[in-house]
Amino acid sequence: MKSPELILFRSIINQAIHDAMYNGLNKYYLTDKRNAIAWLIGNSKDFQTICSWADIDSGIACKKFTAAMKLDSYVLTEDQYKVLNKPRKEYKHKGKFRLTFNE
Repeated sequence: MKSPELILFRSIINQAIHDAMYNGLNKYYLTDKRNAIAWLIGNSKDFQTICSWADIDSGIACKKFTAAMKLDSYVLTEDQYKVLNKPRKEYKHKGKFRLTFNE
């Protein structure tokens, strides 16, 4: 039986894969897609730690994700690039702000 912790850390990887496969044009989801792709193929310390806790070899996982990125569903399309590179509009609501979680 899998521990709740193992399920949690595998779910983190699963969510990153799901985010990397996003095909729509919502700018916020596209930002998540771009970040997920970078995280999955970057083999960062954070990625290695999550893989370790998920009982997954991070080196093998990174190689598999890098190979999978060659599939069309894992790449940013031309339309998605346009959305991501579009200048931000001025926020209409004075005195309020939009909460974002970008680094």
